[in-house]
Amino acid sequence: MKISVGNLLSAISHLIDIAQGRKEHAPKVTYISLQIAKLLKLDETRIKKIYYAAFFHDIGITVADKKFFTYHIDLSLAKKHCLLGYEFLQKLPLDRDIAEFVKYHHEFYNGSGAFGYDYAATPFVSQIINLADQIDITLDFSVPYYLQADDIREWVLKKKGILFNPVIVEAFLELAQKDRFWLDLYNPHLRQIVMALSPEDEVYFDIEQMLKFSEAISLLIDNKSPFTHVHSQQLSQTVYTIAKIMMLDSEMTNKLKIAGYLHDIGKMVVPNEILNKEGRLTKEEFFIIKSHPYYTKLILSQIPAFKDDIANWAGNHHERIDRSGYPEKLGKDELSLLDRIVAICDVYQALIEDRPYRKGLYQTQALGIISDMVKNGLFLEEEFLLLKRAVS
Repeated sequence: MKISVGNLLSAISHLIDIAQGRKEHAPKVTYISLQIAKLLKLDETRIKKIYYAAFFHDIGITVADKKFFTYHIDLSLAKKHCLLGYEFLQKLPLDRDIAEFVKYHHEFYNGSGAFGYDYAATPFVSQIINLADQIDITLDFSVPYYLQADDIREWVLKKKGILFNPVIVEAFLELAQKDRFWLDLYNPHLRQIVMALSPEDEVYFDIEQMLKFSEAISLLIDNKSPFTHVHSQQLSQTVYTIAKIMMLDSEMTNKLKIAGYLHDIGKMVVPNEILNKEGRLTKEEFFIIKSHPYYTKLILSQIPAFKDDIANWAGNHHERIDRSGYPEKLGKDELSLLDRIVAICDVYQALIEDRPYRKGLYQTQALGIISDMVKNGLFLEEEFLLLKRAVS
C-alpha cells in the first residue's frame, strides 16, 4: 500500500480548518507561498519543502475553539502550536527542514515573533510562509478581492523591513498585481488547484511509514485530554492483537492498527472543554461529541488508499448492530466483523480509562459490562470472544 503524503496533508489540513472555523486556510497559505517561491525562482527542492511545510504549518493546532485569529496573533499560543507542529513533524519520515520551517513560521523580520528570532536567524522559507499566513488571516473573504487588494498591498508595504523580509514583500507586490492570483485565492476549488501543484516526485508513505504517521496523529489527538492520553495507542494495540489471533495477513493487520490509531481523529473538531467536562453534558454538547466519528470517516475517506476499508473501520466505531449507534445508524448487515472489532475495543478501552466523572474500571468489570451489551444485542458474541482472548 502506497499513500500520497499530499493526500494526507490535504485531508488533515481540511480537518484543522473545520475545527478552527476557517475555510481552506492551509491551501491558501500553500498557494500564496508557492507563488512567491516561484516568482523568486527558488530551486525545486525548496519549492517541494514549501509545499509540505505550508500545508502542515498549523498541524500543531488541535484545539477546536473557533479562536483562529487568537492562535495567530497571541505569541504564546503561536509559539505553542509551532512547537507542537515541530515535534509532530520530527516523527515523520520527511526532510527535517520541513519541521524547522513549521517551527519558525511565526517569526518576524525584526525579531518580534514567537521565538524572538530576526530575519538572519529565521529560515527564508519560514519567512515566506509567515507572510502568506498573515495575508490570509488579514483578508476578508466575504468581501470581493478588488475592494481590498489595494489595502492589503499597502499594509504589506508598510510592514516591509519590520515584519516581513523586503525581498519577499517585493515578490508579493508583483504577484498581487495579477487578477489570476486573487481569483485563484477566492476559487471555491482552491484545494484542487493546490493539489495540482504538488511536486512531480511526490512523497509516498509505505505501510510502515504510515503506521508511524498514524501513531503521531493519535498522540496529537489523545493529548487533547488528560483522560485519553493513551487511548488510541492502546486501542490500536488491542485491535492489532485480535488481527494476529485471527491470523490476518500482514497488510490487513497493519491496516487495522492504522484504523485504531486514527479512529478518533474527528475529535479535533470537539472543543477541549467538552472532552474534559466533569459534569453532565448538555444536549448540544452531546451532539457535538457525537459528530466526531462522522468527521473521522469524512476525512479518512478523502485519502484514496483508506476509502474502502480504514475509513469505515475507524469511522464506524460508535455504530451498533441494533442500529442504536451513531452517526449513521448502521445495523448488523452493514457492519463488518472488522468494523465491530474496532467498536468493541473502543468500548473496552474507554471503560478501563479514567474519565472526568469516574475512575477507570477493572478488566473484569469492563468485560462484564460488554457481556451485557452482547446480551442486549449491541454486539455479537464473535467479536466479544476475540476481545476477551486479546486482553486476557
